[in-house]
Amino acid sequence: MKTMMRYSVLCAAICLFGAVRQPAAAQNGNALTLARAIDIGLKNNYDLQVGELQTRTSVVNNTWGAAGLYPSVAVGASANFSRTMPQGSDAEDYSTLSVQPSLELSWTLFGGFRVWRTKAKLDAAQEQAEGSQTVLIENTVRSIISAYYQAVLESEKVTIAQQLMDASMDRFRREQHAADLGVVRNLELLQAKNAWLQDRASYLSQKNNYEDARRQLGFLLAVERGGDWTLTDSIPAIDERLDPAELHRIAQSDNASIRKQYAAIRLRAEETLVARSDYYPSLNVGVGAGYAYNRAAGIDNRQIQPYVSAKISFNIFNGSQRRRAVRVAQINHEIEKLSLEDMKLSVSYDVDKQYDAFLLRRELVGLREEQLATTELSLRIAEQKFASGTLSQFDFRDVQISYFNAAVDLLSARYDLVMAHVDLLLTTGMLLRETD
Repeated sequence: MKTMMRYSVLCAAICLFGAVRQPAAAQNGNALTLARAIDIGLKNNYDLQVGELQTRTSVVNNTWGAAGLYPSVAVGASANFSRTMPQGSDAEDYSTLSVQPSLELSWTLFGGFRVWRTKAKLDAAQEQAEGSQTVLIENTVRSIISAYYQAVLESEKVTIAQQLMDASMDRFRREQHAADLGVVRNLELLQAKNAWLQDRASYLSQKNNYEDARRQLGFLLAVERGGDWTLTDSIPAIDERLDPAELHRIAQSDNASIRKQYAAIRLRAEETLVARSDYYPSLNVGVGAGYAYNRAAGIDNRQIQPYVSAKISFNIFNGSQRRRAVRVAQINHEIEKLSLEDMKLSVSYDVDKQYDAFLLRRELVGLREEQLATTELSLRIAEQKFASGTLSQFDFRDVQISYFNAAVDLLSARYDLVMAHVDLLLTTGMLLRETD
């Protein structure tokens, strides 16, 4: 379909994010990059398939024949048989047979420019339907990007949770070994065991979150056994500098919803012109021929009846229906124009809101990176002090948890930054890039 062909597998978000990491696993048939995920989603997503079929309806309807340009041809036939039943001895018994086939061509040569205005209306309806499909594609791509990176985020959290669990397990084993050697450290042993149990529970919970994220991604891609895939792309780092004024300019012209609304305005304008066509006279011509065969009382009668007709009509008054139809169409046109102004204002506010969110997310990423570096240094110092016995297990546990929380916070901040960038691209109409 036209709309689906215009937009390729690759989205602008991927291009603007730059090249993402694709390790050797990408050579595996089960490797799933973000680009491949979008490709699969655009092909398989059921909502897109339904939208494509709905758009195809407008394409099928958008023809000159549907607009009424071509003549109509009709064939018909009628037959009649009757028999007279005599009532007296002198009455004659006879029957009658009549057969009349016909061929007729009728054509409206002029109908107040209705044909051309109807065709323009069908063009606008198709453009509006394709605009709806474009909005659906953009939202689907946005959902796939979000689901893909959400799964990547949950995967990274699993790795962090496993590292914390392994560290707790090592400490618990050391305390258990010390207890086996007769060194009485019951409190330390119980504390180490409790920390390991807590970290084990967190790890299992995080694994479940990861599997849920993978299932959600597979659902968006409309595939089975999506969990068998290996996600190869990492959450990208974004440090793009954007111009707010340029974003506003692009959004007002390229936003998919605004473009769709322009098509709706044109559709209403054409509907007004179609309604006004009833104020003009109409000219119809007809050409046809009939053949009559009659047989009565044994006598055959055959006739060929060709004819040409022309009719001009002008509706002088029909209860103000024409005026009401035009007025209603004009009101609908004004409604769509007001909706466009409201949409432009809403998009303008969305750009400001999302741009501020993008700046905030970018700054938070910087803060989280610095926080992670600080907690990492604190953890190294704490490990040395804990090994030398100058730091209690409680304090060491707090430093350890702070480090892993900082690592998780950094991953979440990067994910939030990516989605803030995607939302900004979606609002400005730059999420998808047209390709040959």
